[in-house]
Amino acid sequence: MKDFADRLLFLLAYPFLTLFSYLPPVWAVRIGGVLGRIAFYVDARHRHISLTNLKAAFPDLSPSERWGVARRTFQNLGRTFLEIPGLARRKPEDIQRYVRYTGIDDKEKWIRASREGGALLLTGHIGNWEMMALSFGWQDEVNLAFVARPLDNPYFDRWVNNLRCRSGNRLISKKGALRGISRALREGRFVGLLMDQGATGRDGVFVDFFGHQAGSNVALGFLANRFDVPVHPVHIVRDETGVGHTVHIGDAVPIARTGRKKLDILENTQRFQKALEEIIRQHPEQWFWMHRRWKGSSTVSYEKREK
Repeated sequence: MKDFADRLLFLLAYPFLTLFSYLPPVWAVRIGGVLGRIAFYVDARHRHISLTNLKAAFPDLSPSERWGVARRTFQNLGRTFLEIPGLARRKPEDIQRYVRYTGIDDKEKWIRASREGGALLLTGHIGNWEMMALSFGWQDEVNLAFVARPLDNPYFDRWVNNLRCRSGNRLISKKGALRGISRALREGRFVGLLMDQGATGRDGVFVDFFGHQAGSNVALGFLANRFDVPVHPVHIVRDETGVGHTVHIGDAVPIARTGRKKLDILENTQRFQKALEEIIRQHPEQWFWMHRRWKGSSTVSYEKREK
């Protein structure tokens, strides 16, 4: 029954995906912004989570300022979702002309990194992260692989992965990813990981994030300790027109390698979260505030107070 329901849902959605894929970028951004604004007022649950997160991260902002940032976050997400179908159909040159890059000017540096064992890329759900991965794959200096968790619906998962890999990117499934990452690095690839989501238990440790303890994934901290390759923060932001995008490639994050494995992983995880925090502070309206990033923290509560 689950397979039938998944297939039916995809078949119902596919005509809309096809229709949206023909929208010019300007119209995808306009319509997506309107839908995102509507979702902000309709989706009370995720609006509450967003406002709670913003209060924790930016306590000096007024309630009206946090409300405005949260609304623009929903609008950015709506724009992103309506842009994605077009990425599956449009020509590479038509996509690339809306994307520019900073921090990749020294092409020799990237070519050398590729020859010497690749690099790890630290990123998060900022801007249109799917466009970043896709367009990054068309850069001559970068052979990209990325780690992703399969979507719950296998039909949507197959559609999205075909889109992600059309520029030559390699998908590494999150389950048992170490072998795929090791192989990709040996081939001189650059491996991207989304590291801004909450993680607890065996997968996470609590480190400081915007002044609060947040469960954070240790995967990149473990990989940085295991492989002697640089870790670069990478993110994409939407410009004021909504249509243009800029990919920012930061300098490598200094890695602690003292030989004390657990402490090094903890320290590196903290450094990576601090790098993400600095990026988000610059563009708070383009980050995914809708998830409970501080779940399990003693200083942030997502419970609604009684009136």
